[in-house]
Amino acid sequence: MHPGPRPRNELGLAVFRPPRALGAIIGGAFAAWALVFAALSLSVAIGSPAEFKTFLAYLVAFVLLGVAAAFAHWVYAIVALAYVVDHDSLTIRWGFRRVVIPLDTILRMVPGRTLEEAHVHGLNWWGCHVGHADVKRIGYTLFYSTHGSPNELLFVHTTQESYALTILDQAAFAEEVQARAALAPLESHPQRATAIGLGALPFWRDHHALIAAGLALMAGALMCGYVFARYPGLAEVVELNFPALGSIVRVGDKQELLKIAYLGLGILAVNAVVGIAAHARERAAGIWLLASAGILQIVLLGAALAAFATA
Repeated sequence: MHPGPRPRNELGLAVFRPPRALGAIIGGAFAAWALVFAALSLSVAIGSPAEFKTFLAYLVAFVLLGVAAAFAHWVYAIVALAYVVDHDSLTIRWGFRRVVIPLDTILRMVPGRTLEEAHVHGLNWWGCHVGHADVKRIGYTLFYSTHGSPNELLFVHTTQESYALTILDQAAFAEEVQARAALAPLESHPQRATAIGLGALPFWRDHHALIAAGLALMAGALMCGYVFARYPGLAEVVELNFPALGSIVRVGDKQELLKIAYLGLGILAVNAVVGIAAHARERAAGIWLLASAGILQIVLLGAALAAFATA
């Protein structure tokens, strides 16, 4: 698709949208598949007795929900994909990401039919080719494309990067770029990539915060897995020791020991939400909240080890 006819003396926004249906349908099918199997896993887990198999069912459901969320995000990005030419720049809209390319940095535009096809590393399925590739005669290239054949590709080579776009009417696109480049301001701006909405949260670009969150999740999974694995072997009534209260021993239902896992999951969820929100304002505080969630999972694991040893 490309802009409809308009007077050439009106240089407003020119929006070029690639074909998106195929990529969105396939991505949506993957998201739906993950949701269906997540629902099946949850149906098995909910109401089942507390044992390691139940924990695995919950874990599989959690992972599949993450996969479904990822594909839903990519489907949104495919639907939103557009190339916008304004008075001084070319902007690639990909989901929550914006890549801004000043027109005066564009050196040449090369039709894809004149180059050898390259394998894209990244998101790569029918109707979606987003990632990077080494293209002969062009070099390292960033792909934001939904092309079905090389004829639909247009390579935009700039002073800093090269980009592969799906442009059906390449003559109209080149005309729009050249017309605006001739009228662009003399002051040059650097190429830049920005994020909007949830994608603008600094958490996604902070490797230390991501590592802290990942370790906290693994610690929580380890703690819950241990509790669910040991739980079936307990008697229905167990001894609950309270050393801090003068070694008081109380007899109670073994279900009280499951509260260790539920408490850990609650702490993990709250700390994750608050930590990510706090990270946007104070990086150190956000990382500490995420890391402390993992530390508390280890503390609870120690408590579970002691409780099951004496139960």
